[in-house]
Amino acid sequence: MQSKVIDNSINSLAALGIAGASLAVASVLQLQSPGFILRGVAILGFWVLVLLMKGITLPRCVLMISTMFLHPFELAFYFSLAMLVLVLIADKYHTKDKKLLLSYPLSFFTLLVFGFISLSKTYVSGGFIYFMASIIVPLICFLVIENSRSDQPAMDLWMRGISIVAVIVAVYGIYVALANPFDRIGSTWSNAMTINGFYGLAFFFSLALSFKAEQSTSRLLWVAAAILIFLGMMFTYTRIAMLAVVFGLGLLVFKYRRIRLWGIVAIGLIPLLIPSSMMQRGSVDGMVDISILIRLAAWYHAAFVIAANPITGIGFSTWMETYRDMIPLPMLYAQHAHNVYINLLLEIGIIGTIAYLSIIYKSLRLYYSNKVKPKGDMVAFCVWVGMLSLMFACFTDIFIQQYTVSLLFWISLALMVKESSVKQPSDLNS
Repeated sequence: MQSKVIDNSINSLAALGIAGASLAVASVLQLQSPGFILRGVAILGFWVLVLLMKGITLPRCVLMISTMFLHPFELAFYFSLAMLVLVLIADKYHTKDKKLLLSYPLSFFTLLVFGFISLSKTYVSGGFIYFMASIIVPLICFLVIENSRSDQPAMDLWMRGISIVAVIVAVYGIYVALANPFDRIGSTWSNAMTINGFYGLAFFFSLALSFKAEQSTSRLLWVAAAILIFLGMMFTYTRIAMLAVVFGLGLLVFKYRRIRLWGIVAIGLIPLLIPSSMMQRGSVDGMVDISILIRLAAWYHAAFVIAANPITGIGFSTWMETYRDMIPLPMLYAQHAHNVYINLLLEIGIIGTIAYLSIIYKSLRLYYSNKVKPKGDMVAFCVWVGMLSLMFACFTDIFIQQYTVSLLFWISLALMVKESSVKQPSDLNS
C-alpha cells in the first residue's frame, strides 16, 4: 500500500513537471522564428530518437548534451535539463530504489531559498534563465548524477565528447578569425567571451585524456586537440581566459616533475603562438580598450549595491537596469558585474553566495582528497586543475552563471563527486 502511494506521488509530480516544462517550452517557442524552431526540433528529435533506441542512461545522455556546445541555444539548454531528469526517472525505475541522495543538503536548501527570494525580485527580461543556470542547474545535476547507477561511469565519455566538440568549434573559430581579422567572433557561439569558459575546461579535459591514453598515438592526438582548443581561445582574444589556462598549466608543471622543464618552456613560448591576425586586432582595440576600466567601475558601484542589499540581493540580472542610472558615462556600462563572486553577492546576497560557493569548495576538496591525493593521479589532477582554472577566469567574468558554461561546469562537478564516492576495483581488493 505504501509503495503504491509513493508510486502515485512520483507519477503526480512527474505529470506536474511535464506540464510545467511544456508551458515553459511553449512560451519560449512563441518568441522564436519558424526556421529556428525547425532546426531545434530536428536536433532535439535526433537526441530523443537515439535515447529511445539505445536506452536512457547517464553516459548516453551526457554524450548527447555535449553536442549542444556545437551551437548552443536556449531551447537545447532546457531540453538538456529535461533529459537529465528522464535519466533520474529511468535509473530509479531500473533499480526500484525510491531513495534520493543529495550531497550538501543544507547548502542546497539554503541556495534554493535565497534563489527563489532573488527570483521574486527579478523583473528584467532574461533574468529567469540566470535563475535556472545559477540555482536549478546545480540541483538537477547533483540529484541526477549522484542517484545514477554506479556501474555506468560517465566522466570519461563526457570529457571525450566535450573535447571533440571543442576541437570542431575551435577549428571553425580559427577559420572565421582568419577571414575576419579585425572582428571578435566566438566561432559558432553568439558570445566571443562566454565560449572561452568552454574552451578553458575542454583544454584541460584534453590534457587529462592525453595522460590517460595508453598508446603514444592517442596521447599525441589529445595533446594536438588541446593545442587547437587553446588556439581557438587565443583567436577570441580573451586575456583572462588565456591567463587562467597559464595558471592551470603552472599547477600542472609544479605537480608533474617529468614535464616540468618542457612545461616551463611551453608556457614561455605561448606569446610566439599568438597569430598575427590577433595582434592586428589587438593593436586596433588597444587605443579604445577600456575593459579594465569598465570592470573597475562596475566593481566599485557593486560594492555599494551589495552593502544596501546584503542578505537577499537585488534579483537576477536586475543589475543591468539598476546600473544604467549609476554609471556616469554610457561607454562604461556593463550588463553584469564581470566577476562571478561579486555578481552572486549582488543577485542572491551573502548567505546564498556562501551556500553556492560552499558546494563548489566541498566538491573540489572531496575530489582532491579521494581521487588526486592518494595516488597522485594526473588524469584526476588535470580535471581538478581545469575546474580551478575556470573559477580563476571567473574573477573577471560570470562564466558559470551563463547557461551554457553553467551546464558544463555543474555536470562536470557532479560527475567528479560521483567518481569520488564510487569504489574502484583496486580499492575493493586492497
